[in-house]
Amino acid sequence: MARYSTIEMRQKGFTLLEVITVLLIVGLLVTGIFKAMALIDNVKLQRDIKFMKGLHAAYFLYKDRYGRMPGEDLQRPGRLKTILSTQDAPSEGLFYDLYQAGFTKELVFQPNIGQAFKATWGGSSGANYGLIAGQNQLCITEVEVDLAQWMEAKMDDSNRSQGDVEYTLNGSQLCMLLS
Repeated sequence: MARYSTIEMRQKGFTLLEVITVLLIVGLLVTGIFKAMALIDNVKLQRDIKFMKGLHAAYFLYKDRYGRMPGEDLQRPGRLKTILSTQDAPSEGLFYDLYQAGFTKELVFQPNIGQAFKATWGGSSGANYGLIAGQNQLCITEVEVDLAQWMEAKMDDSNRSQGDVEYTLNGSQLCMLLS
């Protein structure tokens, strides 16, 4: 009869304790990754809020310095000419005027969320207008509704269709009143 030594009789595979330890470590790593992603998204949103508020302040500084509105539509005095911040080589509009006056460092820029910033006047519905009827405004186009809702709550009164910041339920834009 052959005897087996304790070395030969060792069990092959992982113990329950080892499996639990590995699952715990993987769970902690996944949780850390999700928290890091949320932190990065929050930083992007905060940057866009800060940028919009900076453009808002620059708008009024320009008005005070030059005695007129930056980006005014000369055919419709008192209204902003609709311009996107991503337009190649702009030669007019809010973003161009603010850049030329030294209030912004870049001429063409894009938000962290959405497609573009848009300077516009709120008129009839459509892509060339803003949300806030009869007012000059700065918008972010093609923004996800949940992100627009979060930004609106941070910047205004948490009511999507009232106040100085409004957004659409279809995600087409989030707009902030300029005047």
